[in-house]
Amino acid sequence: MNTGLISSRYADSLLQYAVSLNEQDEVYDKMKLLWEMYRKVPALRRAVVNPSVLAADKKKILVTACGGDVPSSLSKMLDLILRNEREENLPYMVLRFIDLYREKFSIRRGKLVTAVAIDEETEQQLIARIKKMVKADIEIESVADPGIIGGFILTLDDFRWDASISGELARIRNKFRNGQF
Repeated sequence: MNTGLISSRYADSLLQYAVSLNEQDEVYDKMKLLWEMYRKVPALRRAVVNPSVLAADKKKILVTACGGDVPSSLSKMLDLILRNEREENLPYMVLRFIDLYREKFSIRRGKLVTAVAIDEETEQQLIARIKKMVKADIEIESVADPGIIGGFILTLDDFRWDASISGELARIRNKFRNGQF
């Protein structure tokens, strides 16, 4: 059976079940945390797929990776995944769940790059303005990159707005190269 198909079925079932119990937001937060743990701790994946580790221990590991406490819908889904020996597909299920949640609740994902880290208040004001412009909920990852010199670069889905000094310098350089000045 196709890994993508398995992942989609489990993720879709979890989302439907979590919505029925009104736990979708909490499950979404836990799944994002679990994905971060999969990315940052390669030993997590090895432990979860290791056949010599008991299913009960795997569940404890996964619950710990989710922050130590999981909603009942996620707990039952983890039991099902471990009982059916699908733990190898778990990272794909996590990603698929996150995608399905964002699609269902119209959440757009973006990245904001600034030359220096911005404070929480400024970030929230900017996010509020962007939400108003795109008329949708958004999740923005803020990153500081001194290489852009100043300004910002906002990426939202397929849209990219480069209002950085380095971007402007590159555009000016290209105009000179192309003889447009």
